[in-house]
Parts: sequence; structure tokens; C-alpha cells
Amino acid sequence: MTAKTVATALVAVLILLGGPALMADTGTTVTKPAPLDWRHRIEAGAFVPLPGETGAYVSPLVEPPVAFDEVIYDWKARLPRDEGFRLYLQVEFSAGAPSPWLYAGYWGDVPTSTPREKPAFADGLLDYDQLLLKRPARALRFKVTSEGRVALTTLPSVGVITTLNNPTPVDTEAYHAAVPAAPPPPDPVILDLPLCAQVDTGGYRLPDRCQSAAVATAMAYFGTSVPLERIIAHTTDFEYGIFGIWPRTLGAAHEFGFDAYIDRFRDWESVRRTVAENKVILPSIRLPKNSGAVAPPYSEMGGHIIALNGLTGDGRAVVTDSALAKDGTGYRCQWLLGDLEKAWMETKGGVGMVICPPAGASMRTVSDLPPFPLEARRAALQTTTTAEARETSPTASH
Repeated sequence: MTAKTVATALVAVLILLGGPALMADTGTTVTKPAPLDWRHRIEAGAFVPLPGETGAYVSPLVEPPVAFDEVIYDWKARLPRDEGFRLYLQVEFSAGAPSPWLYAGYWGDVPTSTPREKPAFADGLLDYDQLLLKRPARALRFKVTSEGRVALTTLPSVGVITTLNNPTPVDTEAYHAAVPAAPPPPDPVILDLPLCAQVDTGGYRLPDRCQSAAVATAMAYFGTSVPLERIIAHTTDFEYGIFGIWPRTLGAAHEFGFDAYIDRFRDWESVRRTVAENKVILPSIRLPKNSGAVAPPYSEMGGHIIALNGLTGDGRAVVTDSALAKDGTGYRCQWLLGDLEKAWMETKGGVGMVICPPAGASMRTVSDLPPFPLEARRAALQTTTTAEARETSPTASH
């Protein structure tokens, strides 16, 4: 069977079994208005001392071009020894009508206490690393407080993405007037990522550490091998007792000398643009039971983080998945685009952590990818492919 025949057969499968959702790369018409994501970074130098609060610094009030009902964020800071900070987020619904300061995470050498409850107020909830509002806000600001053994001398920069999930035509017009259009996507690229398992240097399993294994995969691709236990020390939030908080996962990459940032991917064109820059995307995924996916590598999966190798030109995505390391199927693991769209873009809003290449890093690509294993995947799904049978549990990552 020729490559063209395989591609044609695959497209036929996508159309017959999945419909437009599986053909997300072909410009399918969508009736629901697309969410509006606005990206901004508050540099460390923009924070100023907060009057009346020792060791506290506040950012300027940031007003996106449209209102928002969701916020995700990251921080960048490599702190000197014994320094640490806590981060807080405040939104403003109208002039003079702010929310309370909402706890948004800690970094560095900070005395911790457990358990910590998610901060909530009448108009929303900060769900670990994602602010979910019941009504749109118009502006936001961050506060940093010195919490280490010594006074904070290095302030973080904070990246933020605001989202308006159900915009009106007026909102959409205002957004596009302020945000430049993205360039056309380049040809698909598949990066040759290694598979890092959820094990320590002694070979002992460290379950639920998919986020740390994904960071290890990205760094190893760029030539830096780091034991998983060293990464876990940074990705673990000891107060919430979970391991996959997005800013901490990105912070771990910073600690080992890599630039990294949070992003949202609503379409495959934006994925192609990012991978073509030799960047490794770590998608945050969740595949619910009975999702309608055609041939995923597992029938269901709780919160999970993988590393994205790239896309093919015939409707497939290739990932590196530490949850499938035990049987080796996590290496160059293939997804149908429509299935990964369900697990990533639809279920998790396309949140992805991006690890950037260091200066001079070469791009290594895959050119010998086999056909999609449709029949083998379907047969496996009929036996045992639940998240509990793999190395990652449904509560592994946020």
C-alpha cells in the first residue's frame, strides 16, 4: 500500500467515523464563537513596592482589549538561595470594584503549610492555576510577597493569558482590531523526542509524575538530561499536594536554564507554527470516559501531561507519553487529530506549556513514521486501556 493510499484511507476513516471534529485541520465551519485569548507579560521591573505592606510588590493594572472570564499564568524567576515568594491575583470588574487578592502559588524557599484550600469568592474560583469567573472582568494585577528566609531581591516576570469564552460580535471585532493576525502555518514538522519514563535514577517507579517526565523529555531533546527526582522537587506543590500545576511545571524548566511559557492552542495551525520553531509543547489533556474518540491510546485518562512531537500532513499527531512507557508504546505515540482535539482543545481549552530551545540547539526530526495503527488500537481498547491500568492515575495532574 502506498503512502498516498494510506493517507486517503485515513481521511476516509476520519470522515466516516468522526465527522468534522476529526478534520479540524481542514477549515471546518464552527457555529459557536471562538474564545478570545489575549497574551501579555508583566516584566519584573514593572512591579513596585506596595505602600503599607512590607516586602510586597504590585504590578500595574493590566486591561486587555476585551473583557475576560478566565485567566491562566506563569512566572519566570531563578531565585538566589533562601529567597522565595508567594503570588496573588486580583481582578477588577469595574473601576473601584476589585476582587479580593487570590492566592496564585509560591516559588523558592518558602515555609509551607498543608492542606491549602483553593481560593474562592462570590464571583469565581482560582482552581490551582486557572482563574474561573462567573462574570467577565475588565482588568487584573498581580502581587508578589517576599516569603523566604531572606528578603526577596529577584522579582519574577509574570505571563498571563486572559480568555473571553463566549464573546459577542462586538467583542470579536475589538479583539481582532487590537491583536495582529497570525502568519500562515509552515509545513508540518515532527520532532524526534526521547521517551522519559516515570522512574528515578534507580529505576523505581514514580507514578503520577507525568508533568516531570514531560519536562525531562523536552530537556533531553535539547541535550540536557536531568534525573526525574530533581525535577519533581520543583513541580510538586506541597501545600495543595499535587504535582501538575502549570506555573510550577514551567518553573522547573526555568530552574535548569530553559525559557518556557504558558500558551493556549485553539487550532492546529498554531501548533504547527510553534513546533516549527523547534519548541516542545507539553499539552495538558484529559480524556473522559465515553468521549466519542475513535482510536485513542487509552479509553480514558484523568489530568495528564504529554510532550508533542508534531503533526503529519494526513490528520495525525505524534506525542511522547510517559504513561505508556512501560510497554514502550509511549514513544512516537500516534493520535488521530480529532481524538487529541477532544482530549486537549475541547476538554482542557488547549492549554500547553512551551519549552524553548537554548541558543544554537539543532532540530532533529522524524521522517520514518509508520501508518496509524487503527486496527491494533481498536483491538487494544476492547481489552484494557483504562487510566488505572497505565502509569498515570486520573488525579496525576491538574
